Amino acid sequence: MKKIGYKAESILHKVSNLEKKHKIITYLSLLFLTTSTYFLRTENQQIKLDYITIKERNQHLKENMIIFNRNYENFPQPIWQKVKRGNRFIIQYINPAYVKKFGHTFKDDIYQVIGKDNFDIWPKKTAQIFYENDVAVSVTGIELEIEEDFVDKNNKPTILDVVKWRSIRDYKDTLVYGMVRGIREKK
Repeated sequence: MKKIGYKAESILHKVSNLEKKHKIITYLSLLFLTTSTYFLRTENQQIKLDYITIKERNQHLKENMIIFNRNYENFPQPIWQKVKRGNRFIIQYINPAYVKKFGHTFKDDIYQVIGKDNFDIWPKKTAQIFYENDVAVSVTGIELEIEEDFVDKNNKPTILDVVKWRSIRDYKDTLVYGMVRGIREKK
C-alpha cells in the first residue's frame, strides 16, 4: 500500500513540476477553450444564416397567400381569412379594403398582421369576442351574421355588421372567412 501511495505522490510531484516549469495544463486549457469557442462561433453563424433563410421563406409565404387570394383584392368590402391551428385562428389574408378601414391598428402594414392571431393584434376584450365568434363558425359550419363592437381610427365606438363563414380545405385545414358588410356609429 505504501508503494502505491508513494508512486501516486511521485507522479503528482512530476506533473506539478512540469506545470510549474512549462505551464502545460494552462496551455492545454487555453487550447481547448480556443477550439471550443471557434466551433461555437461557426455554429452561431450557421444559426444566423438559418434564421435569415426562414425569415425570407416566411415573407415569400405571406406574399403567396396574397396571390392565392387575389380574387378578393378588388372587393370593396373588408375581407379576411384565418386558418385554425390548435386553439388559435391565425390570419392568413386581408384584402386592401380591410387595410384601408382597419389598418390604423397595425400601421397599414399587411405583413404585421399575417401570421398573427386576434390576441396579438387587438385588445384582449375585442380579441376574445372575435375568437368566440370564430370558434362558433368553425365548429358549427353555419354562416354567422353578427354585430361586433369596435373602435375606429378616431377612437369612436362603432358597430360592425359582420358575416363569417367556414371552409374546410383538404379535409384538414379549417378556414374561417369574414367580411364587414357595414359600419355604424354606436349610440
